[in-house]
Amino acid sequence: MALDDGLHDLILRIHRTAAEGGSFAPVAQAAAERLGAYGVTTVLHRTDRPEILASAMAGYRDLPFDGILQDYAAHFHAHNPQALFERARPDALYYLDGEDPRFSPEAYPEFSRWEADRIGIRHHATGYCRPVPALTYAFAFSGSAATGPLSGERLALFHVLMAHLREAVATAHRLGTLGRPTPPDRTLETLLAGLPTAAATLDATGRVVFANAALSALAQERDGLLLAGETIRAMKPAENDRLRALCAAAADLWRGPDRGGVLAVSRPSGQRPYAVRVSPLPPLPGRGAAAVLVTATDLAKPPRLRPDRLATLLGLTPAEARVAAGLFAAGRLETVAEGCGVTMATLRTQLKHIYAKTATAGQAELVALLARLPQDPFGS
Repeated sequence: MALDDGLHDLILRIHRTAAEGGSFAPVAQAAAERLGAYGVTTVLHRTDRPEILASAMAGYRDLPFDGILQDYAAHFHAHNPQALFERARPDALYYLDGEDPRFSPEAYPEFSRWEADRIGIRHHATGYCRPVPALTYAFAFSGSAATGPLSGERLALFHVLMAHLREAVATAHRLGTLGRPTPPDRTLETLLAGLPTAAATLDATGRVVFANAALSALAQERDGLLLAGETIRAMKPAENDRLRALCAAAADLWRGPDRGGVLAVSRPSGQRPYAVRVSPLPPLPGRGAAAVLVTATDLAKPPRLRPDRLATLLGLTPAEARVAAGLFAAGRLETVAEGCGVTMATLRTQLKHIYAKTATAGQAELVALLARLPQDPFGS
């Protein structure tokens, strides 16, 4: 195949990426544009187990990659003919539609419908790079109804580009830069640091990546939850086993919809338990190692609403807003009166005005209304 200036520059760029330790996603996008493909997905993963080390999508009309990946992992990975082909043929250098009828799109109509409707993909040409047997870097070039499959000339170009990509990936692996993560985005940590709710992020192995001040303070009380070394654990063995299982499920991209969950962590002090929630974090570029979010709510502490926000939302006076906030946090009228520095008679008068302004019939209905109001996560 003759090299024009554009193709020559693209090949040089592929090898320069390896030498400089950059991401292969930009050159994969340039290759997709040269091939006339609809888009490209790059996935660096373990060959012997379903562990993704790096991934990116380019093209596809700027579709939300994180949402697609979550949907795919939850419902469709087990029905992807390309993934099944790759497991059955770990020595294959490429996948093309129809070359092996056992793994053709027609043999997996449910996945093919999802792929066409969700992403717009109808045709496939995937090349595999394996710098060592344990690693696979897949470059999946996709066609749509508009682009069609790769023509004979474009298919020949696909094989040329994949040969250079294999050499470049092998070079990057020798240099130790293959799949090197981008500097982690600290936005999530910044948000969690300001929360009064105890929160931590974990990597896929359960190691704590970041714990905010609220969680550190909670753990220092040694009343049910602990930060032990680089792990977060419950003091009771059965609850700790459950916490570890939830974290492992949340980090497992291939597990499906049952990722993460909730549990109650009991406390030696006898106070109400901690309500712990374990949630997966989408594998966004720049996210770093964080894969799981763990939050702990102290059910022994009353919820808080800001009086100034209540005054704005419900049309209350500052004094009435303090009463409403106190009632939501404390529940007992005597405690509210003492906290607001008013007599019980004054408190009852203020409550009548609050009930009228909020169209509520009494204390229970008012508290139910207040519970539905938006709370400021960074305020008290």
